[in-house]
Amino acid sequence: MKGLHFRFLLILCASMSGAQEFGIAQTRTCAENSVAASAIRTRADVRAFVQCTYEYVQEMGTEAARAAFHEEGRWRSGAYYVFVDEVTPVRDAAQAFVYPPDPSREGTPWGLFIDAYGNDYFQELHRIMGIVDEGWLYYSITNPATGNDDPKASYVKAIDWDGTPAAVGAGIYLRDLPGTCQTDEVNAMGLANDPSDRRLQEFVRCAAMELESMGYFASVGLSANPRWRRDSIYVFGVDMNGNTLFSGDPYRWGGWTLGGTETELTSLSDRDDLSVADAFGETFLYYRSRNPSTGMQQRKVVFVKRVVTYGLPILIGSGYYHSDEE
Repeated sequence: MKGLHFRFLLILCASMSGAQEFGIAQTRTCAENSVAASAIRTRADVRAFVQCTYEYVQEMGTEAARAAFHEEGRWRSGAYYVFVDEVTPVRDAAQAFVYPPDPSREGTPWGLFIDAYGNDYFQELHRIMGIVDEGWLYYSITNPATGNDDPKASYVKAIDWDGTPAAVGAGIYLRDLPGTCQTDEVNAMGLANDPSDRRLQEFVRCAAMELESMGYFASVGLSANPRWRRDSIYVFGVDMNGNTLFSGDPYRWGGWTLGGTETELTSLSDRDDLSVADAFGETFLYYRSRNPSTGMQQRKVVFVKRVVTYGLPILIGSGYYHSDEE
């Protein structure tokens, strides 16, 4: 029996480990540091964060919560912060109860808040809260991290704020939406200076939108324009046979490679990575490749996205290099 019990524990631990690896069957609790403003990466993170802010207000009360939302790093990091707005049909009389980017706006009527799309924020907030207790709000507002008026997706949840109907929420600014792929924010230089998976995804997704909107005419700019090519950072496109259609890599032009026949996504491993990327739509790949800045074979992190242009599927991608000395 002891042996059976031990084997059961091993299976249980392995199952939990597998669930953590694939991000399933694991519910983060609000007590964990992972539910924090600095950990927000996706819309799912925003929703979990708002649920935790709601629980925090219920536990601590409005005064303590308001102070924490202003002062504690868990609740405020860069462009991510908690806000609490009054929900009222008198749209120009609505007030912000918590607004860390500008505390002077708190406690007094905000006035009309018409965003870049012509939407009345407080009117829309009241409309949504009259239909559901929580949900998504889409609008534009100043991004405190950039100073620009950017599209924002916020998750809001109805809450009683000292007897006044209100909504607690938080939002995310995404730089790889059709309306947000700004040249000065998403470019090869930015990825070269801060090589990370998140910036790489933004870079490739914006390049993919360029290809989708312009078709093959975009290939020249994606191969040579400084926005898409700098030092070791470049964009490439391959067909589903692995042939390079375009590339900013000086070692690869027109589907051939100087000094060999290998193209960007062939001969990576025994696995058919082209089919994997095609099936998943977006995927990270890891392999060794010649760094155009050093001429040396180095470890490379690549992100590719499937795009259909003129009826044909193409994998567009880019990547950044790791030094073998690390």
